Amino acid sequence: MFPHEHFTIVTALDPDAVRQRLSTVVEPPKTFRWQWGNPDKPYQGEIGDRSFKISRIIHYRNSFLPVIDGRIEPNGTGSKISINMKLHPFVLVFMLVWLSMVGQIPAMFLMGILFALFTDQKEQVPIDSESYLFLLFPLGMFVFGCGLPLIGFWPEARKSKAFLIDLLEKL
Repeated sequence: MFPHEHFTIVTALDPDAVRQRLSTVVEPPKTFRWQWGNPDKPYQGEIGDRSFKISRIIHYRNSFLPVIDGRIEPNGTGSKISINMKLHPFVLVFMLVWLSMVGQIPAMFLMGILFALFTDQKEQVPIDSESYLFLLFPLGMFVFGCGLPLIGFWPEARKSKAFLIDLLEKL
């Protein structure tokens, strides 16, 4: 339900060269980043011996910015880099709570209608359109909540994927 992407880059670079290339574009994470300051590198995060966890440095707010986890494995004379892009865990929990809260009202209303229809209590089902109007707001909030992560995640994920492929596949 929530956006994520997994892909693999196979490169002729050995694992040490992959780490070296990544270190040229990744700076240590900062708690606070001034919006008007220019970062030295386009990504922030940590690079370990066989893994890395990074995110793109942006100058605008986007809670749905992909967190990029990568695993570097030797592959013959080169390397295989398995990359997983996903939402930040806090954002995931927040969205799950929000969607479950705004989704409860339409779900309970629909369950009540189905219960009435299947237990031969059809006279209990409201037939006037005003009874259904109150569902528009929570239903709209639910649809908005499902779409917002997609709008914030995918453009950034495409940029990062293209950047990483370009960085790591070139010799």
